[in-house]
Amino acid sequence: MCGRVFPEGQGIVIKIGDREITFHSSRCAAKFYRMLVDRGSKEVVSESLKLAKELERLLEERKEAASKRI
Repeated sequence: MCGRVFPEGQGIVIKIGDREITFHSSRCAAKFYRMLVDRGSKEVVSESLKLAKELERLLEERKEAASKRI
């Protein structure tokens, strides 16, 4: 996205259908995601929020599972 070159096996590569979007770093990917959400439709924003809630729930479940082992 930003044009920086990175070695094979590094960076972040997202495949959507037959297209590939490459980012040299997580900061670059985060910038793209912020722009996507800002410009996105209500559906894009809504799905992003649903995914964030699901990931938060999974993280809490992992924390609870780890704390029970101690």
